[in-house]
Amino acid sequence: MKRTSFILTILFITVSIFYQGAKVYGYDLEGIYIAPKVVYSPENPSGRIWNHYAGGGVSVGFDLFRLKEPFPIPVRVELEYIGRVLTTNTRNTIHTVTAGIYYDLNLFHVRSSELDTLTTKSVYTIKRPFMAIYLGLNVGARIGYVTDEPTAAGNTNIGLRQIRTGTSTTTLYAGIGGGFAFHVTSWFTLDLGYRFVIGQQAMFGYKSAHDVLLSFRFTKP
Repeated sequence: MKRTSFILTILFITVSIFYQGAKVYGYDLEGIYIAPKVVYSPENPSGRIWNHYAGGGVSVGFDLFRLKEPFPIPVRVELEYIGRVLTTNTRNTIHTVTAGIYYDLNLFHVRSSELDTLTTKSVYTIKRPFMAIYLGLNVGARIGYVTDEPTAAGNTNIGLRQIRTGTSTTTLYAGIGGGFAFHVTSWFTLDLGYRFVIGQQAMFGYKSAHDVLLSFRFTKP
């Protein structure tokens, strides 16, 4: 719990620095977004054994396509935290902290009557894409944690005091994937993605795993 709170605090501080900087220096923050996420992660540690994790997290990112000068760039960068718990044993948890970069293939709705008058640049700067197909790369740390069974540590006025201990290990997390982003409004995007993950063998080690993510992206209008 302390580890999760620390990571979320870092994300909150990051957002605060961006917003405070905008007020002091006057730069435009159009394109910064916060994205709560829900994740399902089946992993294959060895042979035919599969572990199924479920969890959630949040990311803070910046969409360079929102920059109109000198020209829009269909790239997003973000910092992400996700926590997962093993569905068959809630004492096993996994936390990942990653930096990611995404390339967006934006799709626009253009009327036939506009084909002779709109240039590519004017489409990018005037129109809003109704959806995007993207590819992404994430690299960071994977922290696995196992909580031991509680043990009695002595008597108090209200009975036995339970103490929980655990063991953790940190390994490399690297994932590549893609997905679909549906721009419901100018400030809200529904994002469905998939990520193939590889990492080091360890106590929670895996040779490969999968992340299926549902994100709710809120962008500064």
